[in-house]
Amino acid sequence: MHESYRVSVEVLENGFAVEVPDMEAIAKKKAMATKSKDASMPYTGDCVKKFAAKTIKDAMRFVTTALEGIESKEYDSAFAEASAKGSKK
Repeated sequence: MHESYRVSVEVLENGFAVEVPDMEAIAKKKAMATKSKDASMPYTGDCVKKFAAKTIKDAMRFVTTALEGIESKEYDSAFAEASAKGSKK
């Protein structure tokens, strides 16, 4: 399954506006779609959290925290498999 997450950092006159995926809201939408037996993937593009940050360090903290919340276990095995194939060449 392909999922796309958007992270946005906008530089303002007095800081930064940061938008990151709201993983809790995305999980709720997926659960509701599963319960309703809807085969299509729900639109999750509007599931975002918005923050204001004063410094780059604060903005990066929001981004890092959001990215750490994305499930990556399924990619670990695929990456290892792709890396092993590449090293055999």
